[in-house]
Amino acid sequence: MWAILGLVLLADALDVIDATITNIAAPTIARDLHGGEGLIKWLGTAYMLAMGVLLVVGGRLGDKFGQRRLFLIGIGGFTLASAVAGLSPDPTLLIAARVAQGAFGALLIPQGMAIMMKAFDRDMLAKAFGLFGPVLGVSSVGGPVLAGFIISADLFGLSWRPIFLANLVLGGIGLVMAAKLLPRDDDGDRSTDVDGWGSACWP
Repeated sequence: MWAILGLVLLADALDVIDATITNIAAPTIARDLHGGEGLIKWLGTAYMLAMGVLLVVGGRLGDKFGQRRLFLIGIGGFTLASAVAGLSPDPTLLIAARVAQGAFGALLIPQGMAIMMKAFDRDMLAKAFGLFGPVLGVSSVGGPVLAGFIISADLFGLSWRPIFLANLVLGGIGLVMAAKLLPRDDDGDRSTDVDGWGSACWP
């Protein structure tokens, strides 16, 4: 149970960190890729827009096809999109990768809560939810701090790129943990309706 909780917290922390990490890194990224003010504005917006639009759809897809399956797709896709972001040679590909990060994050995040609701008893849920506030609070502050540290350190001469490439390690760990830990008896309910158009129009 605690290992599953750690996995869910890791997924949520990755989401919060990646939502905030470009707040500090954006000027450096824009200067390196010659993206100008437009790139600075869209680095965070592209991620949050995709996440916000698709979050409800992600939850319903988990109900329909199974939370375990969608969690694995979400964290795998998020990790791959992070690699593309870290290796992007131009602003267009970087923004597309940020949209993909947000979209796969929207598949990933709702599944963790649903898995916990099914697997944990009431006492364990109370303890688990008590940890979410501190972890997410530290993550929201840690994102910009981490970005500043990475850019100042200029790790391997890669400047800003490790802020995304670090997700290869964290996402890879999360993917392995999810494959081993999450219950396999969850095939979802194929009768569940997924109103993608309605969710997309809601914002």
